[in-house]
Amino acid sequence: MEGKETRFGTALSSLWAVWTTGTSNGSVNAMHDSFTPLGGMMPLFMIQLGEILPGGVGSGLYGIVLYAILAMFVAGLMVGRNARVSRQED
Repeated sequence: MEGKETRFGTALSSLWAVWTTGTSNGSVNAMHDSFTPLGGMMPLFMIQLGEILPGGVGSGLYGIVLYAILAMFVAGLMVGRNARVSRQED
């Protein structure tokens, strides 16, 4: 229990850590080093996503644009060819 909030327990401490790293609101309930490797992976994964959860500090236009570009790229892969390949076939 070292580094975790004893009032709320381990489960709620880990849930709070994931949510606060996803929204980047600055609150701390537990130390990320105190979690197990799998339990610490989720807060680090949320940090790498770049605060994209709704209501977060960084969830703005850049997140929408980034996911729109990513969606267009994946849609282009699903179609099976992109503009460069179609020009070479002509």
